[in-house]
Amino acid sequence: MATPQKTHRRGKAVVDGVLNAAVNELLNTGFDGVTIASVAEAAGVHVTSVYRRWKTKEQLITDALLSHIDIGSVTVPDTGNLRSDLFELTIGLRDSLSAPQSKALLRLATMSIDFDRLDEARQRLVDDRMTTVGVILERAVARGEITDTVDHRLALESLYAPIYARLLLTHQQVDEEYLTGLVDLLVHGIAPR
Repeated sequence: MATPQKTHRRGKAVVDGVLNAAVNELLNTGFDGVTIASVAEAAGVHVTSVYRRWKTKEQLITDALLSHIDIGSVTVPDTGNLRSDLFELTIGLRDSLSAPQSKALLRLATMSIDFDRLDEARQRLVDDRMTTVGVILERAVARGEITDTVDHRLALESLYAPIYARLLLTHQQVDEEYLTGLVDLLVHGIAPR
């Protein structure tokens, strides 16, 4: 493979090129295979251009992944039924987490890396998911499907943790049958008695 020519780009063009190269390197070689030197070479810039902005590989990869995926707002389903809303939510979660960039970011997020941007991304993700589940549960309370004593955080963790575990740890399929069973288990668990 030919070595990319070094360019004299500046500013945003350099940053975008480096971030794109970092994502490609990560997807092609895995986390352990990525080096700042390999990213610089793939981006066609000098290594010092990369080190000027990112001091560590973890910082570079975090920024690269965050630039390529949207961990922000999730569409809040409103089907008029708790079970259907939760099912639609889990379908969306599964689909968004199945993208290679999302899986890579999640793997990075589980590593013990001390980097503020990664911590902020983790917290933003949790806060956004809490808000989404909170809206769904509040609508269910208003419809009389559940009581207002349901612990939103516990409901969120009960719904999401098995999906994350399958996608990241066991690499088992997360199909609609599995999601239906998961949602049914949660709905049964939080239903009024």
